[in-house]
Amino acid sequence: MTKHLLLSLFLLVPTMASALPSDRNKPIEIESNTADIDNNKGISIYLGDVVMTQGSTRITGDKITIYSVNQEVNKVVAEGKKERAYYEEQQANKKGLMQAWGHTIDYSIKGDKVHLLKNAQLKQQGDVFKGERIDYDLKLQTVNATGDKQKGRVQMVIQPKTEKSN
Repeated sequence: MTKHLLLSLFLLVPTMASALPSDRNKPIEIESNTADIDNNKGISIYLGDVVMTQGSTRITGDKITIYSVNQEVNKVVAEGKKERAYYEEQQANKKGLMQAWGHTIDYSIKGDKVHLLKNAQLKQQGDVFKGERIDYDLKLQTVNATGDKQKGRVQMVIQPKTEKSN
């Protein structure tokens, strides 16, 4: 098998409410060192510096598992062992790039939710949230963060709103 396996899956991910509207019409592209695809179970496992893209959405990790039902992707789990897994998407309405990190990123497409686990971090429009777990609702754009068990603290930096000029 070649060092990098490039697969273009022509499965369309349902729209992400806050992502660019054109992203939903783009194919999912995956690059990895290995791929293990079981269409009967609806599970595809990609290993080795995995990069998954769909339009402006990009997910990276040491391992990415894609769960499908009737050939429709409904969940993506990215895991980082050497470094944290990474998730980014261009936000609609000129809200810029949303970036997220965690040793595990559990992206529920049907529920429009991203769960960041272990050393989690979320950045959006200059605001930064850090904790042991961060749950981000893409549709509502809400953040729920939990600190680690030892310190029990969440860190946040929230930028002041700028006044609109008339």
